[in-house]
Amino acid sequence: MLSTLLFVMIVTTAGSCVQSALGFGTTMITMGFLPLIMEYSKAMGLSIVMVTISTLYISFKYRDSIQWAVMLPFLIPTAVICGIVNLLSAKVSSDIMYLLLGIMFVAVSIFFFVFSDKIHITPNPVSGTILGVICGVCYGLFASGGPTAALYLLPATKNKKEYLATIQAFLCVNNIVVLLISLFLGRLDMADLPMVGAGIVAMLAGTLLGLVIHDRIPSSVFGKVIYAFVGVGGIWIIVSHLM
Repeated sequence: MLSTLLFVMIVTTAGSCVQSALGFGTTMITMGFLPLIMEYSKAMGLSIVMVTISTLYISFKYRDSIQWAVMLPFLIPTAVICGIVNLLSAKVSSDIMYLLLGIMFVAVSIFFFVFSDKIHITPNPVSGTILGVICGVCYGLFASGGPTAALYLLPATKNKKEYLATIQAFLCVNNIVVLLISLFLGRLDMADLPMVGAGIVAMLAGTLLGLVIHDRIPSSVFGKVIYAFVGVGGIWIIVSHLM
């Protein structure tokens, strides 16, 4: 039990540090590692509890910089699709979900390395709805909609502070949707409280560290390192699953 708690804390600290430095990334890391020691559905539930606390904290801290008018056309379709897909995903095999997660990690890594500088999304109701549907599917299946959210919100905000505040508020709302569904489906129970408690402590520590990094290191440089790690992690998940 102690080794499990330590593993959860290390993974959560790393994930929350990335989240507060780049604006997203917690569940991409936690869902890459926690399914190694627990059921996929339980890992998703645990990840959502912890990332909800982190996004809630950062959203409150930078609440005056949240761009609600920019976010809402994207938030509404994401939340609706996320809820529907998350309910349906309860019937999908954990093995299939874990394999799909690895494929998604590789795809995200390739996209950010190759295409992020070439594709420019103009934020408006049409693009918000299209990307919102895509983001909702990613959120519902993998509890990870951050990359799509960044693609939409980065060009719509004036600076790093507005971007960080807006994407955290966006993620917080969707995290709450997934959290409520996870509780309804019984993905978490009272026996998971020690892991939740350990994860929350680690999440807060990682969040504070990540905010320091966010202020001192350019996100573009830090992001390339992280997505290299995400890509390698995705390949490892796929290979280990197939073997």
